[in-house]
Parts: sequence; C-alpha cells; structure tokens
Amino acid sequence: MESPAIAQNMRKLLDSYQNLRGKRCNESGCATVMWNAVVITTADEAQCQAFEQQIRDKHKRQELPLDLPVHVVADPPGPRIGNGGSTLTALEFLHSVFGDSLYQQKILLIHAGGWSQRMPSATILGKIFSAIPHGQPIYQMLDLKLAMYLPLLPRLSPGIFLVCADDFLVYDLGEDDSWTIPGSGFTALAHPSPISVGRSHGVYVVDGAEKVDTKRAVVVAKCLEVLQKPSDDRMKDRGALLKSDNGSLEFCDGITLEGEVVYTDSCFYFGVDVVKRLLQLKKEMSVISCEIDAYGDFLQALGPNATDGYIFNTSNISQMTSDLTQVRKQVFAAMRSCDIHLLLLNASKFIHIGTTRELITHFCQDMDFQSQMSLEKDVFNCWQSGEEKVKENDGVSQRNCSEGLIALGDDKYVQNFAEKSCGCVMHSVMLHSSSVSPTSVVEYCQFDVPITVQGGSIVSNCQWLQAESEDHTLESLVLPENTFLHTVSVLHQGASAYVTIFFNISDNLKTSTAVSSLRSLPFLNTTLGAALKQWQLSDKAVSPQDAGSEVKVSLWSLKLYPGATTMTESLSLALDMVDSVQNQRHLSTPLTPGRQVFSLADALAQKDVTTMLNFRRRLFDLIQSSKAQMESS
Repeated sequence: MESPAIAQNMRKLLDSYQNLRGKRCNESGCATVMWNAVVITTADEAQCQAFEQQIRDKHKRQELPLDLPVHVVADPPGPRIGNGGSTLTALEFLHSVFGDSLYQQKILLIHAGGWSQRMPSATILGKIFSAIPHGQPIYQMLDLKLAMYLPLLPRLSPGIFLVCADDFLVYDLGEDDSWTIPGSGFTALAHPSPISVGRSHGVYVVDGAEKVDTKRAVVVAKCLEVLQKPSDDRMKDRGALLKSDNGSLEFCDGITLEGEVVYTDSCFYFGVDVVKRLLQLKKEMSVISCEIDAYGDFLQALGPNATDGYIFNTSNISQMTSDLTQVRKQVFAAMRSCDIHLLLLNASKFIHIGTTRELITHFCQDMDFQSQMSLEKDVFNCWQSGEEKVKENDGVSQRNCSEGLIALGDDKYVQNFAEKSCGCVMHSVMLHSSSVSPTSVVEYCQFDVPITVQGGSIVSNCQWLQAESEDHTLESLVLPENTFLHTVSVLHQGASAYVTIFFNISDNLKTSTAVSSLRSLPFLNTTLGAALKQWQLSDKAVSPQDAGSEVKVSLWSLKLYPGATTMTESLSLALDMVDSVQNQRHLSTPLTPGRQVFSLADALAQKDVTTMLNFRRRLFDLIQSSKAQMESS
C-alpha cells in the first residue's frame, strides 16, 4: 500500500513526539496535546516491577515527556482475566488516583501483559519495550504508542483510548476537518482490509456500507454489529462486505484493494459514560474470576444487530472457568445499550508485529511500511574497527567504543555497510567487518569478533566476548539461518545464570502434545526427537518434573536450554546445539548430568530483570559515549 500522504503524516507525528521527549509538554515550544496519563497493564506483579524499572530508565535518559504520568497496573493474582478484566482493574486504579476528576481526563490505556510466546525476545522485559529501528536514542514500542495517536487527541473528549502493545497504525487524516469523534459511547478505529485479514480480526458491519465514500480519508459511521474472527460466509451474511463493481475498491490517497473488502479493528475509545458503567460493573463483580476480552466481550455486545450468541463461543478462551458464561452475560447486560460509532480511516493500515515472522517482514522486507514509519536499518549502534582495547567496567569485560570507532556519518563506511550488511541492527556494539543478512534482525547485542548473521534470523540480547570464549583463536562467528537466538538472565540458587533460547523461526512454541509423544514436536526444521538424539538426552531429562505420560507439553514448557555462567558461554552452547542438529552430529561439549537446564517457562518464572537491564544500560552507555566522542572530535 503506497501512499505519500500516509508517509508524510507519520513523519509529522513522529516529529511532534520527538519534540516532547525529555521536555515538559507545556514547555516544549509546540502546541502538541498530550495524554493526561498513561496506564500500562501487566500480567502480574513481577512484570509490573520490570516495567516500572524500564520506565524509570526511560525517564532518566529523557526519552519520555517529563511531566507525563505513566502508571503500571498489574492484574490481580489468580486466573487469567484477559484484557477486559485488565481494563476493569485499571479503571478501578485510576478512580483511586484521580477520584471523580477522572471524568475530566484523557487516558491512554495500553494492554501489555502476557507471555509473548510468539515473540520470546519480549517475554522477559515486555512487548511494550521492544526496540523499534527509529530515533536517537532508539525508540521502543511505548514511544510509538505515545506518538501514534497524537493527531486524534485534540478531537477526543475525556475518556479512555484503549490500545494493545504489539501493533502499528499508519494513516492519514486528509484535509477535511469537518468530522468529530462522538464524546459518549464507543468509537472504534476501522481500517479497510482484504477479507482474508478479517478472518483473524474483529470486523465491523457498517450501517450503509454500500454508500460509504471510500475516497474520503475519514468517515464517521454507525456500527450495526461487531464480528470476531468471522468466517467468510458470516461476513457476507451479516453485511460486512463493501460493495465492489469491478473486483477492486479504490480508497483515498490512491490506495486500491483487490477482491472482497471489509473494515477491521485496531483500537477504540470510550467516553465517560462508559467509564462510569464499567466502574459500576467492576463494583458489582468485586473479584474478577474469569477471562474477559475487551474486544470480544465489550464490542460484540454493541450495535443494534448484536446478539448474545457469542457468549457461548469459547474457542478463543485460553482458560475455562465455571462462571465464565454467567460473567459474560453480566458484561453483555452492562454494555448492551452503549452506542458504538466507527472512525473509518480510509487511508490507513493496521499492522501486527507480535510474531517472529512479522518482525522480519516489517523491519527487513516491507519497504512501504519502513518508509511510512521512517524506519532505518542501522540505528543507535557502535561499530568498532576491531583494534579496541579491553577494559573493565563494573567487573564486566567490555571494549572501549571510543577507540577505533567507525563514524556512522562517514560516507565510505555507510557505503560499506550497505554493501555488506543491510539487515536491521539496533542498539548493539559490533565490529564493522560483520555482516547481517538483509532478512535478519539484531538487537541489544555485543560482539567483539566479526559475525555473519545468515538469512531469516533474529539475534537478541546476545554477547560474545573473546576473552570469555574457550576458543581464543576464533576469528569470526557464523550465526545460522532461520534461527531465533535470545539470551536471558535467570536467578538460580541465589546467583545469576544465563540461558540462550533458540528455535527455528517457523517453530510454534504453543503447539502441545502429550509427554509420551514429545519427540514428534517440530523443532529446528526437524523433530525434537532428532534433536534429543544428537544431544544424547532422554525424554525425562527435558520433561517438566513429575509430568505424567499424558500431561501436555510444548517447546515453551520443555527443558531444552542449558544454563551457563556467562552470556558468551550460553551463546556458545546454543550454537553448538543448533549446529549438532543441522549437521547430525553429537555435541562438541556433551551436557553433563549436573548442568541445570531450563524451559522458556522456567526462564520467565526465574527471570533476573535487573541483570538484563544492566547489560542493556552498559550497551547504552557505550553507544552514547561513542557518539559523544564523535561529536567532540
């Protein structure tokens, strides 16, 4: 989808947000309106504390508006409550903070909890703090969420604007300034999409869909009904398809969609009347005892054609509880009479980036998206010549970026980088002789040997220091293709240890099977059984403790990843294990019976957030010092 107007609008709003970073909003020298407060929800208290640490770091580095309150609210202990339950919990928190003045506030509510099983590089520190290849210092998803909706803010009445943490919205509002966003009920942003997208998203049935002026950038319309992940037949039967005379539909800014088209969901706003109604619902519930979905349960209750039939469809519920049906009926009754309008953004596209494949596609291959979001390939990095001296910093061996530095502004270097390495590299310290495939992503890494990252891979939070390697003669390091590598810190027996998670980019960590059949799980472009054979490990060695033969296990819950005392050792073990499977050989260094092995679930439960953040802080300091050195020279 090419649209110069969209790219221009996105650059403008990113510039507006950049002008707010590290400043007070009312002293920024611009007329940009900012949220009265931001609330980020988390899955539990441990994730809440990790988020709060990172927000403090962003404030310290002046990456956020200085006077913007950012609150982190954890889901209560107990069963999963979904983002609908998180919304109720957050509203209750906000009312305790603001009292009735809450009804004069414009609040951005970001749902960022969850395990990020489809993007494990965000499992420990959170999707909302994922790196984005833009800005100096580098943007994170939180920055984009704050920037993304700035043009809408002046048009919003007090209320809540609800978004999720792992998606982008690119759009243009056009020149027509006559439309308004209703101040009561719900207003959902809607985006023209092929019917294939509608199958896995929320789909809106627009009142008068056959008469919608798709050439206008923004149309405010009434919504008859909200469908969730509907079949093609259901979209057709309920009148969700837009009328097309010649097999394609033209939208403003020269955008054309082929085939059948529907309006799909992204984020939504609700006014003070809904806030009060939801607070009353939370008061009546007291304790939330089951999963409530803000999209599935709130929105499906809305519109004149809505019915309660969805209440009994539990296909998207991850955790069944005995009172689920009764609670969904209670939510339906509370929401049923609320209005819902649609903000049809005819020059827009909603882009999800919550999986490994999506990350590679949008950061490495989707040139339109990269242009629209002003994304780059080489962002906030320190590139070394390879002649730097090793120094000690807080007991951790590091290389001095100030010596032998390759200036990012050097034309010869930029040309060299484009020729040798045009993958996406962010917030990393590497040798300029390294090479990253055009279809690979590297983030938060440090390597003091030249590396070659082969195609289709994601390398995150990894480190290789030659002084810590067993092979001191190593001249370069090759990271395999189509492989995910991510080193995490864990607390084990009172000390920090390191675990490098690895799998094939196509592996599904959620796919489960009985313990008795675990060897059949797809893994590393073969099967887990083939991998265990090369590693000389038994089924019992990788199974959760006391797991019966019919207990369900997955790549998420199996103990496949050995612990190590350094990040370098951890990465070395992971590379040896991947290579042994790919080349059908035994490990160079067999895993001894006494070595602790972890699952991804273990890593999440035993996460050492402070150590991981300290590593990233040191990278930040190295990169910043190198930039200061360049500016002074």
